[in-house]
Amino acid sequence: MTGRSLTLPLLFLLSQAACTQNYVTPDQFAFRVDSNLVYGTAPNYLGVPVTLTLDLYKPIGNTDDARPLLVLVHGGSWLAGCKNDGNSGVVGLARAFAGRGYVVASVNYRLGYQKAAYVPTPAGPPVWPGAYLSLYAADTLEMVRALYRAQQDVKGAIRWLKARADIDSTCADKTFVGGESAGGFNALAVGFLDRPEEKPASCGDLPDAPVPGANLLNQTGYACGLQTWTPTGTMLQRPDLGPVDGTLNLNGTDARVRGVVNLFGGVPTDAIALDWWQGVDTPSVYLFHQSCDGIVPFNVGRPYQTMSGYCNLGATPWHYTYPIILGSNAIKATFEAMPDPPNFTTDFISCDPFNSDIAVIDCIRYGNNGSYHAPGNLVQRAANIAAFLEPLASGPSNCSVTGIAEQSPPETRVFPQPATDQVQVIDPRLEGKVALRMIAMDGHMVAEKSIRDAHGSVEFTFGKEVPDGIYLLRFQADEGMGSVRVLLQR
Repeated sequence: MTGRSLTLPLLFLLSQAACTQNYVTPDQFAFRVDSNLVYGTAPNYLGVPVTLTLDLYKPIGNTDDARPLLVLVHGGSWLAGCKNDGNSGVVGLARAFAGRGYVVASVNYRLGYQKAAYVPTPAGPPVWPGAYLSLYAADTLEMVRALYRAQQDVKGAIRWLKARADIDSTCADKTFVGGESAGGFNALAVGFLDRPEEKPASCGDLPDAPVPGANLLNQTGYACGLQTWTPTGTMLQRPDLGPVDGTLNLNGTDARVRGVVNLFGGVPTDAIALDWWQGVDTPSVYLFHQSCDGIVPFNVGRPYQTMSGYCNLGATPWHYTYPIILGSNAIKATFEAMPDPPNFTTDFISCDPFNSDIAVIDCIRYGNNGSYHAPGNLVQRAANIAAFLEPLASGPSNCSVTGIAEQSPPETRVFPQPATDQVQVIDPRLEGKVALRMIAMDGHMVAEKSIRDAHGSVEFTFGKEVPDGIYLLRFQADEGMGSVRVLLQR
């Protein structure tokens, strides 16, 4: 009698603690990083298969088995950048949010686009770094195609992550996506480009790209390094890029997200022309930008138009083959003009605009300030983002929902509670071949069992090496899947 009166309140308190986790306070948890997890393979802009990887940041020491998932996407003009570049804001944000109790994935995606046939005086050595020779796109369609491939990859990563929610102790229904620069574009497309009719025409079948100019460079980031290509023959083909959701990890989950974090990114004009903003699952949006950004315009324009148009040091400008885009302030204006806009907030920093009358002087100012294309105070950005996402991260949710239409599952029962070394699991779906896994709150598996011929009930035994605590017992059977909490107390 005494044991029962002590353990049932303990189980209740543990459950309540998991439900009221604070996802705002920084540095609550240490974390570990599972690096270079492969989530798929897909052809790049030249048709060459690329292995796609991510790094997974997982908090240590919290007891929440339904943690929010934040997927972060690096920038780099769809040419460079990397999931674990220590100089990027993405790595800093991954650390900041893992310390708050989020599970965070930082993803690599396909990079690169076809180059122009002839450029009289390209921006390259000796005045510019050699990488600038890669900036000359074949036409204004190429950057949109690069964005489209990237958002397909990120959606595939999200589906991959949702399918393993039990391993990572995440809530599939509390998934968020964010990114900086090109990654911000990718994040917005993941959140809003979700219907077949929203697919840009430029992402269909197109005539072959030209043979790149001999004075240009086909260099892209690859596996957190650099790779140089020599496009010929079929590598210049521009095939249809496929459905908006891509074809990676079509596993019964979907890529819907509750919130989008855009750090100095934007959207192409296709977002307005094709009305990406429609949909019943429209996510909440956080918009950050510096008003004088010289890479991605704060309002409407072409990427790099300031640096390319005024600070090119005698080189041929490269921004004319880039599409017109809407920056964060233009997105804000679009939302405000809608009769039923999505929930959004802005975090804008005002700075002096580029003065073309004194271009030489202002080019120096922009060069000394990273073209004002940066998150600014990253600690403050993380705090602002966490506060904005908090109601979604901590609010009520059905964490068994992965995005597909589901009926209410049968109840899974387990006894005794608390357990010492074994439990009996009862559920009508436990029929035929059954696999069971017991997952710790930090996401790692502590015990597993497989049986061939179950009939509604399974006995699950775990060793003495499994420490006391609260665990999630997940099963997958011929008739479905389910989960139940187990309190282990000896």
